[in-house]
Amino acid sequence: MPQEDTKAMQLPKQRPIFLTILCILSFIGSITSIVINGIGFFKSETEVLQIKSGVEKTQLKNIFSSDKTADDAAMSLSNLTPDNFEKFSIGGVVSALLCLVGVVLIWTFKKSGFYSYVLGTFFYLITHFLLFGDNMGAMSLSFIWAIIQLLIVILLSRFLYVMDRD
Repeated sequence: MPQEDTKAMQLPKQRPIFLTILCILSFIGSITSIVINGIGFFKSETEVLQIKSGVEKTQLKNIFSSDKTADDAAMSLSNLTPDNFEKFSIGGVVSALLCLVGVVLIWTFKKSGFYSYVLGTFFYLITHFLLFGDNMGAMSLSFIWAIIQLLIVILLSRFLYVMDRD
């Protein structure tokens, strides 16, 4: 009888609302990243041609390259080849899968999910710097995405006290 009382008194953990919002946004972002990087892998040649030719002009690209000469623009895009773009897409898919697994584990209050998410975020950054170095060029949006993920890691770290040890 005493066991039934203690089991009945144990309430399920309350998930903080902000953690729920972060998990949902991270889940959507991970799925989207898997899809976008998968498409980027299969269409790497056309993607690289569009980026290099300037067909896909964005406000962000215009901000970063508004006062550069043609030689500076060519130098910043020198690492952008279809082969590097395919490798970067594979790295992006692996990173997004690690983040997705991490978010699912965080949703179930597992601390290992946080570490998986951190690993996925740093894997994305490392892939970016190994393939493109510090020349941002047209890949500056991927760097900004990595900074956003680092911000999410910092916000998720605030909720480590809620998660159980595995």
